[in-house]
Amino acid sequence: MNEVTHNLVSDGYGIIKNCISNKLLNKIQKSINNEIEDRLGKTITNNTKNLSKNYYQLKKKLSQFEIQKILSKRLVQQNLIDELFKEKKLLENLIYLIGPDISYLLDFEMAISDKGNKKEEYYYVKKNHQEFWSGMGLESLQLWIPINLKKGMGTLEIIKSSHEWGHIPHQNREPIRLPKKYKSIELKITNGSVALFTALTLHKTIQNNHDEIRIALPITIKNFYYPNFGNSDLFDFKKIQYSFFTKLRKKLGNPHFSPFRTIKLDEIDEI
Repeated sequence: MNEVTHNLVSDGYGIIKNCISNKLLNKIQKSINNEIEDRLGKTITNNTKNLSKNYYQLKKKLSQFEIQKILSKRLVQQNLIDELFKEKKLLENLIYLIGPDISYLLDFEMAISDKGNKKEEYYYVKKNHQEFWSGMGLESLQLWIPINLKKGMGTLEIIKSSHEWGHIPHQNREPIRLPKKYKSIELKITNGSVALFTALTLHKTIQNNHDEIRIALPITIKNFYYPNFGNSDLFDFKKIQYSFFTKLRKKLGNPHFSPFRTIKLDEIDEI
């Protein structure tokens, strides 16, 4: 059992350190900024110097909800999420954790945290919650991938080992009962690393008081052969990694394993 798996089993979360290249992170940041500049009618600068400034300008025209949706869609359309999952160290760890048949949730939503977000805005400053409440099944893992994270921005607060408590009673998107004693920690992570936790791990947003915006990608992944324990069948997942078994199934073309399916009759000898 490697360290990430051990932490995931014992604490309900783990971190794959230094698994995304600076080159790819910069490419994603540029893509985000270029989309914002385009929406503002600005000349595309192809850099990230004014990313936060541009975001705050766009927020005067569009809601944060709309901005997050637009930017998430762009990253998918430009295949940048696919590129993330091709990063060698990240992919190797995910295969070790859930096997080689991997898919990710296409309609994820980028999480932007800015200093203007208020505690009462649940959508942007979430209280303690389990992803299970939103339909994520036990067969899945939630990734939290920082894209723009600097010292002082905060991350997530996680209740250690809360995944062992099962489905926690809740109402109006927050717990109504908790054990009297538990331990919360602030997720210690930097750009280039990926946090992951279970569908039952309690976590909440830490507000960002930095002048610049915090950007993270919360993406659900699963092995598409695992039984569905949630509502994942209602969501749109994209397959990005195949085992030998799956590749063979695709080559054979159908579940009946039709003999000589792609060979012409005059190329087959009768015996």
